[in-house]
Amino acid sequence: MTLRHALIVVGLALVIAGPASSASSSVARVWIADEQPLVVRGAGFHAGTHVTVTVSKLKRTYRAGTITGSAGGFTARFGGASLPARCGTTVVTATDGTGQKAMSRIVANDCGGIGVPPIGP
Repeated sequence: MTLRHALIVVGLALVIAGPASSASSSVARVWIADEQPLVVRGAGFHAGTHVTVTVSKLKRTYRAGTITGSAGGFTARFGGASLPARCGTTVVTATDGTGQKAMSRIVANDCGGIGVPPIGP
């Protein structure tokens, strides 16, 4: 399974599970919905607030801003930009206007020989 296929499977699982759990959970979440073109989705943020989304991979950084909907979710599009296809760790961060923050880190381990460092506090 390629990294792209794995990301699609994880993204679909989150999309399916998201609506069922969003009403009972106030924990902000963020994930990559598509790599080409780059689209990031989030849930669990404060409703009607501005969210700044940053995606970093292979020394490239992409930024976008959007407004959350009434349920606290958002979709951020990055003007047609696409993530590099080469393997590398991708970090996605979203912060709303109240300071609520979510982070997702995807470690591309399909390059062989790459260790996965633990996520720190």
